[in-house]
Amino acid sequence: MGRIEEILLILAVGLLFFGPNKMVDFAKGLGTAMREFKKAANPDPEPTKSASTPSVPAQSAETKTIESKDHSTVS
Repeated sequence: MGRIEEILLILAVGLLFFGPNKMVDFAKGLGTAMREFKKAANPDPEPTKSASTPSVPAQSAETKTIESKDHSTVS
């Protein structure tokens, strides 16, 4: 027997033994547990930025050039 046949046999026996409602609940619980395990195994190193923190737009290269010309000193 191949691997897929074994999984299908286990699912069929589980369906007969527990019924369709319990199998759906089991699948949801398994998915939730896997999601939480992946989240715990790979924590996000940087917290995400919230919408309440304002972002400052970066100056363009043209604006920086104009500012540097205005502030130059002539001797």
